[in-house]
Amino acid sequence: MTYVCPLCKSPLTKEHYHNVLKRQNEQQRIQKGQLETLKRQIAAAVQKEKELRLKAKRDAKAARQAGALNERKRTGRLMAGQAEKIKKLQEKVRMLKSGETHQSIGLADEPVLVARLQQEFPDDRIEHAGKGGDILHFVQFDSSEAGCIVYECKHTPRISGDHIVQTARAKATRRADYAILVTTGTRKGFSGLDHESGIFIVAQAGVLTLARICRHTLVAMAKAQLDAAARAATAQRLMDYIISPNCRTPLEQAIGHTERARKKLAKEMQQHLRDWKERYELYNIIQHDVSHVEINISRVLDGQEPLQLAKPKFEPLALPMAEAREH
Repeated sequence: MTYVCPLCKSPLTKEHYHNVLKRQNEQQRIQKGQLETLKRQIAAAVQKEKELRLKAKRDAKAARQAGALNERKRTGRLMAGQAEKIKKLQEKVRMLKSGETHQSIGLADEPVLVARLQQEFPDDRIEHAGKGGDILHFVQFDSSEAGCIVYECKHTPRISGDHIVQTARAKATRRADYAILVTTGTRKGFSGLDHESGIFIVAQAGVLTLARICRHTLVAMAKAQLDAAARAATAQRLMDYIISPNCRTPLEQAIGHTERARKKLAKEMQQHLRDWKERYELYNIIQHDVSHVEINISRVLDGQEPLQLAKPKFEPLALPMAEAREH
């Protein structure tokens, strides 16, 4: 019987194959335990919120009679904080079910997006207003500025109307040609790409593709030497086209494929890393045991007592990718 890796389909020995299955089952057991813990925390938080609501109702009459406005405000703050806690716990459950981690969020974080924009468009000028601030992408053409794209990054479970207003305001304040809200959130009918209030709303997997399209248009307008009115009309036509089915459907499909491929790659890398570490430790143990036997053979031939087998000590596995990241 042939045994293959359930992750990358490479051939394995029978023993290695069963070890991989065992580790997968253990990982699933741990993940299930984490999910159950989060569910219990959510239930406790919901119960706490109910208790706060009951307390607020019981205290409402006494508070009105005593004019205790501050107490009512304090209770309201507690309830709001509890609702936020529930929202965060629910987001953790969603991420756990989908296999996401905070380390894998990527382009919805400003520093990561700035670095990728600088890598993708080395001739352009990328400016970041600091933590939580917007990102300005000044497109360069023929040693001059062809236009500006402003980005707002939001890592939230839902697409907020406030974020859309904030991005539209940034577009107006910065006098940008395009504004892009990069989000990890969802809303009804959102499949990774949308527009509202004159801005684009895009999932993080599609932001670089959208940036290339917007940049290409700005360069084309600069070549044509369009005036302000013509630039605005061209920008609106581009937005209408991108949101049309002819362009939107393949872009949304590309965004979905990118997300699924990223998650699959991350899982495969984690599994292979665990396998490499296990093999590395086995090789070191074998070398340690063989060396121990050789030393004891020499001691016995010299008339000395053999040594007891000590616990092996070896350096952690150093991968080339990890070393490259450090530099």
